[in-house]
Amino acid sequence: MKKKQEQRRSRSGKQEVLRLPDTEPLRIVVAGEVILDRYVWGEVERISPEAPIPVLRARRREEKPGNAGFVMANLRALGARPLAFGIVGDDYGGRMLRAMFRDLAIDTRGLLVDPDRPTIVKERLLGSVQSANRAIQQLLRVDDEDDRPLSGERERELTRRLDQVLERADGVLVSDINKGVLTPRLLKELIRGANRRRIPIIIDPRLSTDYSLYDGATAITPNRYETEMATGIKLTDRDAWRTAAESLIRRHHLQACLITLDRDGMYLAERGGRASFISTTPREVYDVTGAGDVVLAVFGLLAIAGLGFSSAAALANIAAGIEVGRLGTEIISRDDLARALAPANDRIEQKIVSISELKVQLESRRRAGQQVVFTNGCFDLLHVGHLQLLGFARAQGDVLVVGINSDRAVRLIKGQERPIYPAAERARILAALEMVDYVVVFDDVRAEEIIREVRPDVLVKGADWRGRTVDGQKFVESYGGRVLLAPLLDGRSTTLTISRMRGEAGAGAHVSRPAAAQACRVDTKRPKA
Repeated sequence: MKKKQEQRRSRSGKQEVLRLPDTEPLRIVVAGEVILDRYVWGEVERISPEAPIPVLRARRREEKPGNAGFVMANLRALGARPLAFGIVGDDYGGRMLRAMFRDLAIDTRGLLVDPDRPTIVKERLLGSVQSANRAIQQLLRVDDEDDRPLSGERERELTRRLDQVLERADGVLVSDINKGVLTPRLLKELIRGANRRRIPIIIDPRLSTDYSLYDGATAITPNRYETEMATGIKLTDRDAWRTAAESLIRRHHLQACLITLDRDGMYLAERGGRASFISTTPREVYDVTGAGDVVLAVFGLLAIAGLGFSSAAALANIAAGIEVGRLGTEIISRDDLARALAPANDRIEQKIVSISELKVQLESRRRAGQQVVFTNGCFDLLHVGHLQLLGFARAQGDVLVVGINSDRAVRLIKGQERPIYPAAERARILAALEMVDYVVVFDDVRAEEIIREVRPDVLVKGADWRGRTVDGQKFVESYGGRVLLAPLLDGRSTTLTISRMRGEAGAGAHVSRPAAAQACRVDTKRPKA
């Protein structure tokens, strides 16, 4: 697999190369509480007459693996082969999780079904205050769980399975949220088994004053509050971060400690005195759910893959930044990391997507409550009129998708001498504009089908369409979307520009406005091929 890289400038000013190494062959045991995350999405339109609480009108339900299950799903998306080690109930939640793991090709031979213990389910109710699906907020979380420690029988049964699971592993990740599955004995056996086989074991620890549970682990990834609880040190500045991290390494015989510091970034200390601070990239935060699991998955996997702790932490920081910019738990894939690591020129290319890629990207954006705006045209010989249209469109929402006609479609619309620039070049020019988020090429003279695929919240066309039915208008309005007409600049069109270049229209004064308006517009009647 081709390695991607980014030049990152260290504090000394020297260029440091971050690499995304090959991870596909790695087999990673993931131990801990496997949870079913359930999301109920809807709209809040009124307050209940029964109590001063919002009434959520449910529109969509979604179920995903959470905690250790989410770590496994992330590992799979990053190219590794996870092996589950934990417990689910003999119930709906347990059956759903096992089916999800089968679909993800996750090895479940270490996943015990306990008929006496329910599967942990976290149900989140998320509501939008507007029918346009903006300002989504988490209204309530309902946890269904039994957090009593495992019975002796179940603990012994899991311990018996441990050797079978570890003998095929390249490393171990532990997601410990202290819900009764990871007993002190099981944690001790996991660490002992990993050390005996000389494979790394990296742990996202529980909230506790006693971290002797993790003695001998390779590394731990506590957050700010967990670190303060475990060390008694208030993490107010860099000196405190260093003191706390070095204390945990020394007391618990670790090789490294990575403290996640929310808005402040991460602090990494390593045995031998090496330390580094990784600052966050400023971004809009929608939801911190799952960020700790993403850090464990990315930092742990890359450290097991042989990347240094410092580089693994830097990449985990990038992944966590992507995660908090999304609503709910969203898997971070190799493609997501590769895009974040790509140089600026590559990021321009990554805006140019197929319709299938676009739909995946837009689903994530919509989860974050963002409105999608769509406009389309030939966009041949970009001019200031185009910029005004695009600027107007971008101001109507959060994500601007621009559809451009293929070369074949432009020839059908404008004749055999057009387009001036091929679709690949037109797409790249548009993608270089900051106001444009995605560019998609569609092979049709009409935009109806592409609009149905994108399903925008706002559809924008030029004001020359006033009094006529815009392609996709009825469809967009059918689900509450808006159709807006952008003001146009007189005397600005591709047709006029070409005429001026050829000397056919002088200063362009004799070309009528209706003719200019036809520059990148398809008549309501489909041309004959």
